[in-house]
Amino acid sequence: MNLAFDVLLGIALLLCAAGVFYSRDLFRAVVMFIAFGLLLALVWVRLDAPDLALAEAAIGAGLTGVLMIDAVAHLSAKNAHHQGAQFDQTGARPQLWSRILPVFSAVIIFILLLGAIWWRPDAPVSLPDLVAESLPESGVEHPITAVLLNFRSYDTLLEIAVLLVAVVVAMALKPDTSEPEAGNSKDPILHGLSARLVPPMLVVGVYILWAGSYMPGGAFQGGAILAAALVFLKLAGFGIERLADSLLRIGLALGFIVFLTVATSVMIGGRPFLTYPESVAGELIFFIEAMLTFSIGLILFSLFSQAPPPVAPTSSLQGEQDER
Repeated sequence: MNLAFDVLLGIALLLCAAGVFYSRDLFRAVVMFIAFGLLLALVWVRLDAPDLALAEAAIGAGLTGVLMIDAVAHLSAKNAHHQGAQFDQTGARPQLWSRILPVFSAVIIFILLLGAIWWRPDAPVSLPDLVAESLPESGVEHPITAVLLNFRSYDTLLEIAVLLVAVVVAMALKPDTSEPEAGNSKDPILHGLSARLVPPMLVVGVYILWAGSYMPGGAFQGGAILAAALVFLKLAGFGIERLADSLLRIGLALGFIVFLTVATSVMIGGRPFLTYPESVAGELIFFIEAMLTFSIGLILFSLFSQAPPPVAPTSSLQGEQDER
């Protein structure tokens, strides 16, 4: 029974991936991408990796899917028709290469990955055993949280810095306009759904943050749920941008600053950088995760809210140039 389910899951993944590449309609391709992400979350569950499943469902399928839907909505029908007409005029040969090249690349990558798995060298040490031996010293009970925020804290700190740089660049590239956005009209259905779904989403986000110290969860998953709630409020027509702008000034870099402050403050007692005292390691990690959840949620929402406004259709711009 489990084998049949895994085979059907693998076939469904391949069909969704093919649907993403071969769909002529952008919205249908985005829907297939979201379905692919949800199925991939099930794959991680079947592989006993619930942390990755949560991250894939919240970020890979949820928040990324919303960003793609918003990007598709910014494209005008005239631009899509104009691009389609240009594509049809190119003839059959570019269409053939556009289909063969991705398939050929995927086959090559599949063969290389298969060879890497088949001829992989034996590990000199067992990393799961080392993590299990050092887990009592980490201050938490979940090995993933111990690895991310204790044993390899350098990587996590740099990942937060990369997210912070990304949203700062997005804010710098956004044009300065004082005109109100056109997407803030309140839809009654979304308004009602958000009023009922956002509070449970926030509760689930806090629970996932709290549970991350002893079971799957943590700052990234909780922050992604917080960002999804904020995106939901924005799509429902709530004036979340004004509140988000004030929160951004407070919390955008809060997680990174707290993380860096804790990492350097332990050096006062003679400890190495990012080496927490065993007596308070659990409390410090939870405090860092709480601040990171707040900052990650604001950063991910900012990447959505800082998207540029819709541009004028190409045909209208061309007409203006012709008139001149």
